[in-house]
Amino acid sequence: MADVEVIAESGTAILDTGTWGAFAAAEGTVFHTGRFLRSWWHHRSAGNPEARLVTAKVVGDGRVLGQCAFELAGHVLSFAGGQDVVDYMGPIALAGREAEVADALTRWAFDELEWSRAHFSGLAGDAAMTRAITDAVKRLAPGAIIEPYDSAPRIDEAPQGYLSLLNAKRRADVLRKRNRLAEVVGGLELVDSTPATVCGSLERLLAWKAGASPATSEFVAEYGGFMRRLASDLAAVDAGRVVELHAGGRPVAAVVVLRHRSTAYIYNMAYDMALTADGHAGLAPGVVLVSMLIERSLEAGLRFDFLKGAQDYKLRLGGVPVDLIGISVAR
Repeated sequence: MADVEVIAESGTAILDTGTWGAFAAAEGTVFHTGRFLRSWWHHRSAGNPEARLVTAKVVGDGRVLGQCAFELAGHVLSFAGGQDVVDYMGPIALAGREAEVADALTRWAFDELEWSRAHFSGLAGDAAMTRAITDAVKRLAPGAIIEPYDSAPRIDEAPQGYLSLLNAKRRADVLRKRNRLAEVVGGLELVDSTPATVCGSLERLLAWKAGASPATSEFVAEYGGFMRRLASDLAAVDAGRVVELHAGGRPVAAVVVLRHRSTAYIYNMAYDMALTADGHAGLAPGVVLVSMLIERSLEAGLRFDFLKGAQDYKLRLGGVPVDLIGISVAR
């Protein structure tokens, strides 16, 4: 392995640099980008002003080989991003250099940062970087607990079309739900927000979500501000939008869609509960919206990522779960 060096600094300044952005654009997910991390940190630091954001780049051969953002809160070290609103976290690296990056970051974190417990999460089980970082941690902390804690269903591609991926029963169910909604409410259409309309579309989604249940109301109260900032920041670079399902010309369901490289991520969703409570309990605007969005995304050559949580509807719509790995270390 070539000699590598870790360059670290506190705060968000490096997230604004072209170097961080270009590397995340080429090697990471939307959750690794400076725009996403800045929005998250703005919310996180307001609630915990004692926490520190530490960014680290691994350099070698005269170039950046990898990078990672950490949070140090008290004596607890974690990857930047909380499990409530961030799905993929941790280091990213050039293909083929994962072991060097993982080894350098792990040794640096163990030697240079003061912590007594580490909780690392958001590591996709099928990623080479995940295998590298778990191996590096085990070398330094053989007692580390490394295990799946959730999963994120995905659909990689549909060469024969989305509906052909589903078995006959599930395909018929999707088509029945679409036809039923169109018959009762009117013709179906996906409508994408623009930078000018994203805030209004998001407010409608948040209002529906707040009225759905006490738990979702609490989520909106806690994270509504973060969602507003994130939507505005990502919409400015076409990395995030609200996609609404219109039936009969009016919005009945909405989803926040994040876009990065060749992947579309379904980030948060809600629908008009009044529609299903008004004598039409069998209507499923949320399922209809997601199925149409999956179909459109796959036809555009994108991978579709449902993100964290293997809920039944994600699996019925064709999602294949990928484990999310967590690492816990005490010293």
